[in-house]
Amino acid sequence: MSTASPHASYLILGAGLAGLSLADALLRRGVRSSIVVADARDDFTNDRTWGFWDVHPHAYRGLVHQRWSQWSFRSGATDYRQSSVVAPYCYLPADRFYQDVVSRLQAAPNCSLLLGTKVGNVRQEATRMTVETSAGELSATHVFDALGTRGPTWPSTVPQPGPGVLCQRFLGWFVEVAEPVFDPSCVTLMDFDVTPNGELHFVYVLPFSSTRALVEDTTIGLDGIPLSAHRREVQQYLSHRYGLTTWQIEREEVATIPMLQVKRSDQSSQRLIPVGTAAGTVRPSSGYAFVRTQLQVAALAARVAEGHPSAVPVGRGRDEFLDQVFLNVLQHDPEAFSRNLMLLAKRLPGDRFARFMMDAASPVDLLSMIAALPKPPFVRGAVRVGCEHLRR
Repeated sequence: MSTASPHASYLILGAGLAGLSLADALLRRGVRSSIVVADARDDFTNDRTWGFWDVHPHAYRGLVHQRWSQWSFRSGATDYRQSSVVAPYCYLPADRFYQDVVSRLQAAPNCSLLLGTKVGNVRQEATRMTVETSAGELSATHVFDALGTRGPTWPSTVPQPGPGVLCQRFLGWFVEVAEPVFDPSCVTLMDFDVTPNGELHFVYVLPFSSTRALVEDTTIGLDGIPLSAHRREVQQYLSHRYGLTTWQIEREEVATIPMLQVKRSDQSSQRLIPVGTAAGTVRPSSGYAFVRTQLQVAALAARVAEGHPSAVPVGRGRDEFLDQVFLNVLQHDPEAFSRNLMLLAKRLPGDRFARFMMDAASPVDLLSMIAALPKPPFVRGAVRVGCEHLRR
């Protein structure tokens, strides 16, 4: 834990992906004003796994632990594979990211990292923001909220993740086995050969080698399933898909990701700025956030370095509309949505799919994706979304 003066130029609330990335981006941009990062955590553990397609350049490409040029969608005996040499699928473990970034922040003379510091109320005063914390009051010219759904800028119009809220919920095991059963050349992005539960349900497999993998049971829906049910599903999958009877669990990873569109019109304060999840960097239709976060913090750091810190919009309008349609169709019939994804996997080239998932799709890519999808459910979804916009 570092100490810091009670006043800073820039105070970042939260030392997760968004908060640390922003502090690092500010240093990379040459910002020499005081930066304080406050978080309730006491230390940094390997608590996250980030996956993404290597489409956009960003500061942490060198930390990627493994890349795959193939990924598959499976349902029963059907296996559709997509591939891309120029945009492989990447795995970046949190411990690599934390070690790299935290060491740089700790070495910077103008940066302080306050761990074990719980954040309370935030109030605006004439020329500064003041934040109540367990370490006393902290003030800053600008405050950046990287606390996600727990922070002061999470919009009141968007619910907290929980029962009745559309979320992606998963439990994963990092497993090691004696038999060489995993295909290390191909990620299983979605395997729908699982127990029906009323939601979009699939298993995701990152094969690090033929004997070691991350196996995640995932649901997307309103209520999710108990953790015990996730664990049973992973056990059954290892047994039925790979014929395994024994395995060693290295660690377990659990998360809930809100599948929501975070819209912001007018900022109530130009001194309190959302970053990361609170700013909408989680892609509503997929749950991917790593690359969108890097794009946002890079743009935000550039504005700070130029002397006018302000909120940075996330995503593109045409992608937002398609996300709304995807979510609308998904919510109307979650279990049937797997058929739509299998068709997309069958008909869409891997490069186009990767660019769409990473907010880099061209108009031709989008037209190809629309052509690959079944028309009736998505036309109905587009009509419903259009009617919702007209009623606003």
